[in-house]
Amino acid sequence: MKRRVITMIFTMALAGLVLFINFDANLVANPLIADFYLEHFTADTHTQNAVAAIYLNYRVFDSIFETLILLVSVSAVINFSWRRTDD
Repeated sequence: MKRRVITMIFTMALAGLVLFINFDANLVANPLIADFYLEHFTADTHTQNAVAAIYLNYRVFDSIFETLILLVSVSAVINFSWRRTDD
């Protein structure tokens, strides 16, 4: 029981530290990159819609891995939620 509490506290502290370090409210997209995507999306993806090209072609692996992380997180919460009795 103590081990779970210590692990949970450590994980929450680590997540808070990572969020604190990477939080930057003044982050602005580089206009050169945005212009590149808007000029080249038709040649790169053979689509007529820039939003669909970005989500389905440029960010497909990002979306897949976000879904995988969500699945692992939900599985971990379910695993830690089960009450186990120590005999």
